[in-house]
Amino acid sequence: PNQQHRGSADVTSSSSIQRGGGGKAVDASDEKAGASMAASIFNLVNNVAGAGILTLAAGKASGTGWIPSVAIVAFLGWASSTTFRMIAKACELTGENDFKGIWSKTLGNDTKYIVDCAIMIQCFASTVVYSGILGDVWTPIFKAVGLPDSINRRKSNIVALAALVLYPLSLIKDLSALAFTSILGFSAVAYTVLFIAIRSMDGTYALSALGEPIGKFVADGTIAMPSFAKSTLWNLDFTSLVLMSSLGLAFIAHYNSPTFYRGMDTPTIPRFGKMVKSSYTILVAIYCLAMCSGYATFGDVCKGNILLNYHASDILATFARVATGFSILFGFPLVFRGARLALTSVAETLGFKDVGKHHSALVTAMLAAITSIAITVEDVSLVVGLSGATMGSLLVYILPPLMWTKAVKMANGADSVEYKKERLNLAFIPLGLFIAGMGVFMTLKSKA
Repeated sequence: PNQQHRGSADVTSSSSIQRGGGGKAVDASDEKAGASMAASIFNLVNNVAGAGILTLAAGKASGTGWIPSVAIVAFLGWASSTTFRMIAKACELTGENDFKGIWSKTLGNDTKYIVDCAIMIQCFASTVVYSGILGDVWTPIFKAVGLPDSINRRKSNIVALAALVLYPLSLIKDLSALAFTSILGFSAVAYTVLFIAIRSMDGTYALSALGEPIGKFVADGTIAMPSFAKSTLWNLDFTSLVLMSSLGLAFIAHYNSPTFYRGMDTPTIPRFGKMVKSSYTILVAIYCLAMCSGYATFGDVCKGNILLNYHASDILATFARVATGFSILFGFPLVFRGARLALTSVAETLGFKDVGKHHSALVTAMLAAITSIAITVEDVSLVVGLSGATMGSLLVYILPPLMWTKAVKMANGADSVEYKKERLNLAFIPLGLFIAGMGVFMTLKSKA
């Protein structure tokens, strides 16, 4: 998770959502000089890719064949890039500079609380995922350094990290000192994907042709034995919705689209479109590599956090856990800030004007709720799947086409050729509703 802090109080601009889990808030001041094409591509890929990569192999392991899995990643990458560009085009057409501003201009100021609520729920879910991953990655690290099993448990570690590290960090109002987490998070993601790919090819977790363990990390039988009983080339059925739900957060950074557009050195729609297409092509490649490599290593037994599959004595896996652990520790406050600001904005809309003034109490209550859920839900892919299916679908496939088509209608008229053409984009809405409804159902069913 490498988020970038924005000092603005605007919820849409400042909120942070899980990497890969979705995009971080981007500081517009970082882009004032005008980012080149290459810099913009790097920034967008960096903004989107994240810890959600760890859940993709488990999504495929639900039963989707190799070719449909790659096709699903590619299709959702294309769909997400298309709606990402819609927001920038709506930004240009309406003259607004942020996601919520576009909503207010096109769909009414009275309903802008919908955006706040969506961001609040998504950010809150992301902090739960972060907290759960912290328990997943730090427990084996503590074991490796000799912490006794009697006190080294996932639940107690989540509580301890929340109280001793996350709470004081979340109380900080000026998060500019955590700007270094941007490069830290990107480095963690890059190393983890590379590590997963290497382990899928080096034979250290391999089975013989007869299914006997021959890799050095599976020979002692202390980890779940790889199994490929459900591995197929073409299978595509309702279980594939589990993978689609896991990908619900993988391409999300849409509320930052106006900032990326305005931040380019030559902000034109064609140039922005080229940048977005290039970025999402890279993201599709990264996700396919992580998903396929993870599944090629462990097959049907891939866990919701793929790092949990690797042997405790695997030093490369330990490095991946440490890198992920530190990047999430310092990235958590930035995601938490997005949830806090969105909650405050929703509360003010409902007439509770003083909620934001009680900073310490609000942070304490929110972190207590986040920690309680994190220790209750042991499989982070469940939270990723549910939030991806619901809020991911809303923010990526439903709201952008609604705003864009309404902007075109307001600018050109309901009878215009432009509006009739762009109205076809409303087809993304039933796609989003389908992924949301069936994705939730299949995700819950797969975890039952």
